[in-house]
Amino acid sequence: MTMVPQHTPHPNVIQGDFFGELFPLHTRVIKQQKDFDSLFDGFGRMRAISYVISPDLLLEFFDKRGYSEVEVVVGENLSETYKKNLEQKGIEVTDQLADLVEKDKLRVFISARTIHTKLYILERDEIVRVIQTSANLTLTAQEARQINYAWYFDIPRSNPVLKQLEQDYESHLRGCTLFMEDLKNLLKQRPETDRKQSIEVWLKGAISEEQDMKIRDIFHDLSLSLVEASDAKEEKITVLQLPESGVQRKRVEKLLKPLNPVSAGHNQMQINTPAYVRYVYETHHVPLLILSRERQELLFGLDTPMTVLTQAPPDANLVNQGLELMEAYLNTVDFGVVSADPAFVKRSVFEALLYIFFTPFAHECMKARRVKFGPLYSRGPRFLYIYGPSQNGKSTFLRFALKLLTGRIIEPLSRQDFTKTGITNVRLTETAFPLVFDDVDQSRILRMEEVFKSYWERWWRDQYVSPQIVITSNSPRLREWAKSRVKRIDFDVQFAPSEAARGKLARLFKEDNLIFRWFSYLYLNRLNADELASDDELLLARAVMRELYAKAKRSIPEFFPAEPIEKLYDPGRQDWRDLLYGLHKATVKDEGNRKLVTFAKDMQLWEIIDYQGYLPQTIKYQRKGNTIIIENPKEFDKWLGQPPKTGMLSRIFKNKES
Repeated sequence: MTMVPQHTPHPNVIQGDFFGELFPLHTRVIKQQKDFDSLFDGFGRMRAISYVISPDLLLEFFDKRGYSEVEVVVGENLSETYKKNLEQKGIEVTDQLADLVEKDKLRVFISARTIHTKLYILERDEIVRVIQTSANLTLTAQEARQINYAWYFDIPRSNPVLKQLEQDYESHLRGCTLFMEDLKNLLKQRPETDRKQSIEVWLKGAISEEQDMKIRDIFHDLSLSLVEASDAKEEKITVLQLPESGVQRKRVEKLLKPLNPVSAGHNQMQINTPAYVRYVYETHHVPLLILSRERQELLFGLDTPMTVLTQAPPDANLVNQGLELMEAYLNTVDFGVVSADPAFVKRSVFEALLYIFFTPFAHECMKARRVKFGPLYSRGPRFLYIYGPSQNGKSTFLRFALKLLTGRIIEPLSRQDFTKTGITNVRLTETAFPLVFDDVDQSRILRMEEVFKSYWERWWRDQYVSPQIVITSNSPRLREWAKSRVKRIDFDVQFAPSEAARGKLARLFKEDNLIFRWFSYLYLNRLNADELASDDELLLARAVMRELYAKAKRSIPEFFPAEPIEKLYDPGRQDWRDLLYGLHKATVKDEGNRKLVTFAKDMQLWEIIDYQGYLPQTIKYQRKGNTIIIENPKEFDKWLGQPPKTGMLSRIFKNKES
């Protein structure tokens, strides 16, 4: 073996001596399963660090290799994914793992931070094998579906080098939590319950939801105390009763630690209410917004006292001024340098503004739908998805809309803030303020699908307020799971920054406009279950806005969105019509029971996938290469509409044909 030249080590670093102790080193290219298996055979105990793991392979170490103890630090927190995989494998596999966990033979630790290390420390008698490799502890690595590399060495247990390696291993273990500990506790607490029944409850997440609800009760009490304290002249102290469960109690204490709570007896803590208001915004960058049906008020807080965002409309002149300022912003669309239909763009922006005004009432909307349609209805109000390329005013719109909502400059959240943990933690605060994320890229956000599918359908509870989600994006294509869960609004305009445009926007931002306070007052007065339960989330918002125009004795502008924008304009449909009749980049062949849409050879695969994504859920299709096969052609023809009578691009008459 070629010796590596020794380098002069830094002071207090033992690397030179450390590696001098390791020879002979062995290497292994893992190309076949036997290459992987032989690394681990013949040992009885293992401590491991692996980015991901396969539960089946863990069981194999006990059943086939005869290991008596396995401890694994997993480098990516995929607890929910592992649960789902176990649920698919059946209760028996989970039961075997749980039995090993209960006997302390198996310990799987989940890291709070991502760990990419792959390190294995194996033991038998007085010999310890240390393996450093690129292979994870997975069936994929074991079955050599990928090529991996490893080096390893065997040393006596008494070798001092092992002490350093164990310290390195322990450093990875810090801050980790034990996977399946909640199942272990559940089985211990409910010995009278059928074991398989308890495991099934755990797999379906019921126990986790039960624990989360206990934590949410505490934050719910905090929200109620804020409403009660809104009229108080002195700072209010709230006493919270903490959960009996140690795990839940520690989580609450960790969440509220920045508030410096004071212990108040057994499992109780005192919270300074004004400090809590500040804490919510400083921690989550989302203000507190509390809707009180009893008081018919919206309470907004970056600090205390909280501001009441409900106010009866004043005289007609003031309401007229507010509407005029709002329309002045909508008319900035005229500064756009590229817009096929400015009036329609204004209607789209107006629709998006109405949606922002609606967001504090989204939770009430969901409650009304459940009352009307029962528990079988799980879909909540659709998330708002504002699409448009760069320089089309999406970010400016969010700032302006939030300014109208609150009277303050509130920055939207960034794409980095869109995480399951972050959203879950904000939901705990019971704020009704929308979670507004700017410039989101669907392809780069992990677990977006899980959030969108679960937010209203699994996580929502009527007693706890859930804030609505709003996002802007440069990505036009919606994935299948998103189409029925989002309300897409296109901002089909592009702006070239100019001094005049910037000056007008600056003046509009400086103006105080109480339009939302009047809107929320009328909205709360008119809360009606039937209107809230409509498929059009903005049905009541449209009615309230019309009422404001009537009170101001002001004519409703022609670009007022009198009905849902998606009824007037389907952007995917327009792109398809442009593809077929404008760009002529695809041909359609009718085969009776199906249609074949064949794309031009110079169309890239990602472009074809985009067009595939524009098709509505009512159209059944499959793709073969550069051809999309439409299996229900009548639905496709109904959606696409008749070909244009002229050769003009379809975008010119996008409204007229809808």
